[in-house]
Amino acid sequence: MTVIVDSQELSKTNRRLYHVVGVYITVSYTGRGKFEFPGGARLEFVRHHNVIEGYLDPDQFSTKMQNDVDTLIFDTEREIKKNPEKRDEKMARAREYEKEVSQFIEFLSTQSLQEAILTPGNPEVHGWVFFSTRNKWIGPWKDREDFILRVGMKDTIWEFPFSLPPAEGDLILRKREE
Repeated sequence: MTVIVDSQELSKTNRRLYHVVGVYITVSYTGRGKFEFPGGARLEFVRHHNVIEGYLDPDQFSTKMQNDVDTLIFDTEREIKKNPEKRDEKMARAREYEKEVSQFIEFLSTQSLQEAILTPGNPEVHGWVFFSTRNKWIGPWKDREDFILRVGMKDTIWEFPFSLPPAEGDLILRKREE
């Protein structure tokens, strides 16, 4: 199992819709039989009263986002009826939000980690797992945050501790900007 976390994830969290932390996971199977990989994962926010958040199910998260967009559009139309002179401004804001949400929903549907049965013919599964940071115990980010990602299987739990931003000398992989 390989876990990849962007070194700038904390700064991206506050600009991202719904303030979520993303982790990329790759699972490779080298056995001869079959291996059922469940999509369950938890993230512990160590410096925030040891808060533990379960992963956001991509389908439920997408549905919530779509419902929020529908509510926003309904509320915007109602506000426009009250203040028709602000129509263009309110519609532009609603369209921009709707565009961002639809892009994120598409990303979730194509790039999220899915449950899979791994076999020698299908040895790998990979994708993004997101965790909510909206919790009254989390609050603002500290200069350095410690996390423990836990991925549970039938009778085993794998733990991946990591800190953000990385410490001096940690491996940081980035594409060069050209």
